[in-house]
Amino acid sequence: MKNLIYLLPFLLLMVSACSKEEEALPNLGVFIDTSVVITILDEQGNNRLDPNHERYLDPEDIKIFYEINGRLEEFYEDHLDMPRNFRINQPGFGRDYNLALFLSEKTVIQWNENESDSIEAEIYRSDDLNRIQLIKVYFNGDLKWDNASLTASEFTIIK
Repeated sequence: MKNLIYLLPFLLLMVSACSKEEEALPNLGVFIDTSVVITILDEQGNNRLDPNHERYLDPEDIKIFYEINGRLEEFYEDHLDMPRNFRINQPGFGRDYNLALFLSEKTVIQWNENESDSIEAEIYRSDDLNRIQLIKVYFNGDLKWDNASLTASEFTIIK
């Protein structure tokens, strides 16, 4: 009888907690991933972001342009940690120098006054914009990365 007294409130609690209606999962935050990591090599396999390279790509000369409303606009926000929306990662953890860059659907990298390349990205945006994610990345029209590969969004170019 004593067990029944404890069992009855427990059963009432369990029955009252059940619902036939499915509740939507709460919004647990925002996921934004539009970055790529690019390693830039010359024809001999030397890294062009290495300051000791004779054809070094100086980060001071690199400019990033995004297509906005059909026009290319240079990105520069001096109050940000990455004012040009890229950074040069130093060698470490088995990696060489590389460029980490945030993309839009159309991004142009101007390496210097004479060289530039274009990157086109397919980007998924959820209806509530809580999820923005790269799907595919094309460098000068060539597919360089696809999220179906289940690998980090990085690739190497020869320049």
